Amino acid sequence: MKKIQYCVITMLILCLLEGCTKKQSLETGMTPQEMVQTIMESQEKLPTLEQIAPEDEEFISYVSNYYQINDEQVEDGDICYADGEEASEIAVLVLKDEKDSETIQTAWKEYIQNRAGVFEGYAPQQAAMVKDGVVVGNGKYVALLICQDTSAAKEVFFNCFGENKKNSSKKNAASKAASKKDSKENASKADDAYDASAVLKAWKTGDDSHLSDMNLKILEAAKDVIHQEIKENMSDYEKELAIHDCITNSSSFDYSVFRRSSADQVEEGSDTPYGVLIDQKAMCHGYSSTFQLFMDMLDIECITVFGKPGSNDMEHSWNMVRLDGEWYCVDVAWDDPIGGSPEHTYFNVTSQELRTSGIHEWDETDVPEATATTYRYKEE
Repeated sequence: MKKIQYCVITMLILCLLEGCTKKQSLETGMTPQEMVQTIMESQEKLPTLEQIAPEDEEFISYVSNYYQINDEQVEDGDICYADGEEASEIAVLVLKDEKDSETIQTAWKEYIQNRAGVFEGYAPQQAAMVKDGVVVGNGKYVALLICQDTSAAKEVFFNCFGENKKNSSKKNAASKAASKKDSKENASKADDAYDASAVLKAWKTGDDSHLSDMNLKILEAAKDVIHQEIKENMSDYEKELAIHDCITNSSSFDYSVFRRSSADQVEEGSDTPYGVLIDQKAMCHGYSSTFQLFMDMLDIECITVFGKPGSNDMEHSWNMVRLDGEWYCVDVAWDDPIGGSPEHTYFNVTSQELRTSGIHEWDETDVPEATATTYRYKEE
């Protein structure tokens, strides 16, 4: 009896060991496009995605410039990504040599870190999703999975391998789900550039005859805001708060700053007060330059600080104001988050608060230190 029990137990152990050591198949009959399509179908909520296939001119540049991957290591692949304010991205690359898999996966992990920095502060929910993105590999196949349900996406990726996976009769199944946006021609707002000193001079002298069309429109719009929002008996703090709230309430962040297609460019004027005051949408430089202009017009000492959010290489800018002889930091753009209501998280904060946020970095050698808390925003 004991011998029988021993034999049964031995057989069970051997079966378990065989199951545990069974290797995932490295072969698949599916194309990268079919794999991406299958992964996309595993997601309940997925925005419309742009598709880039090897036959597209921008495939090599995308792999090289955005992923920082040597395109000579790539044999085939498919890339589907969301543009604008969405960060979802699913890509599968087929490598010429599976020995390069670890290198490619490392490059993609760095890409995830940098990509998260692009959305940090502007779109916190998208930044969080990117940070949770995963990179997986199987043989010469590697996949980048930035989506809401990475567990399902990862499972589907590995399920694409095995003898039961056959080629689809469709040459490119992913093309139905991935949309190609038509190239947008950016209408020029004006054939000149924003000149802050010219606008400020016109404001102080009352002579706007020398202003270009763009700068004249900016001045007139700024005048309207001041006449509507600023009262004679206001303190500098109250004026600053009124301008901050006017900007965040009337403007929205320009999603075009997140575009990556070579056919799409950031909206013209988005990095100037024209974007905020006329188009009512702007990128961070538009917010900071608008705030700077108003502070200058109201004779409130103010500077603009240029830096970057964390590990992201995209330049960011915010302001510092001096009230009663003490400096305060103000990030108007990040107080107007994508998908959220205007707030005062970065209104009149200290330099240390920006440092400890982990996402503001700047050259501190020529920038004053903000330590005061007297005029830190307080909810009433």
